[in-house]
Amino acid sequence: MTSRRLLIPAAVAAAAALAPAASAQVPPPTIAFDRPCYTAEQALAFTGAGYTPSGPVELLFSVPGEARAAFTGAADAAGGIAGRLGVKEDALLTEDEDRRDLAVTATDQTRADAGAPPESQFGTAQLTFTRWAGFSPGRYVPGRKVEVEAYGWAFAAGKPLYFHFQKGRATVAAVRAGVLSADCGDLVARIRVPKKLEPGPYRLVLSTEKRTPEGFYTWRKGRVVKRASAATAAAGTPMRRAG
Repeated sequence: MTSRRLLIPAAVAAAAALAPAASAQVPPPTIAFDRPCYTAEQALAFTGAGYTPSGPVELLFSVPGEARAAFTGAADAAGGIAGRLGVKEDALLTEDEDRRDLAVTATDQTRADAGAPPESQFGTAQLTFTRWAGFSPGRYVPGRKVEVEAYGWAFAAGKPLYFHFQKGRATVAAVRAGVLSADCGDLVARIRVPKKLEPGPYRLVLSTEKRTPEGFYTWRKGRVVKRASAATAAAGTPMRRAG
């Protein structure tokens, strides 16, 4: 497994309100993320409370037996933490991983250094981090069905997905493939190639936009042909990413 350096940004922004504990019984710290699944194209947004006011806090992303990335910062004057982390794919995933469930531990360093009870030192959360891709065949026969796939489109989870046949950058036809899953934005669908398409080369695009693809999408070159062949029925291959 390739070793990876821990990423340490200058600070973790803090913006949650929590009155500091006046009694000796300190409530356990908390941390939560705004989504269950992320790609590198999304900021990992989190909030938390119950930390030592203005004290140092470390966020550690890990899998069983291995730390993947760490971030350091400080709680605010009320003991709250909040921030939006930009993380590259290779910081949390190894070369042979497309998706991984990760544990996130937010450590109150002041309490950890003082040997406080473990339940008052750590806040924990779980999330999934994924690469994203699109897959489609290279040849299409009008009226026939083909399989297309979106994998890991967490930035568009729950949105409808469309498959565009373009000449240049102009959409000649767009077919609704379905709705991306609500967690990591996955979808495998069989779509029918529009009968109106003339044979020839096309630019093929998977996008959440019905009319003009923009933002994040995948594309490839392909052809519409008059009749089916073994090559036409071949499984989908990876598309290029854009956005």
